[in-house]
Amino acid sequence: MTHTNPSHLAPASGRRTAPAGGDGGVAHTLLWSVLVVSVLGNTVASYTGAGIGVHLAAGAVTALCATLLLVRRVRGRR
Repeated sequence: MTHTNPSHLAPASGRRTAPAGGDGGVAHTLLWSVLVVSVLGNTVASYTGAGIGVHLAAGAVTALCATLLLVRRVRGRR
């Protein structure tokens, strides 16, 4: 009886690990960095009692980054 070792299987074809394009890696890293900073900024604003404008700005940046990351991922699967 032959057993297949999963570590020796060929990778799935058609699956991308990096976004297509020359600067895709930089843009991806930048979007994730801005997303993390905006989430942390919103968290700090909550603990310090900052005004509603700070929360709205951080939330808008977070939503924009999350949307762009999602769009890039969906387009990368095509």
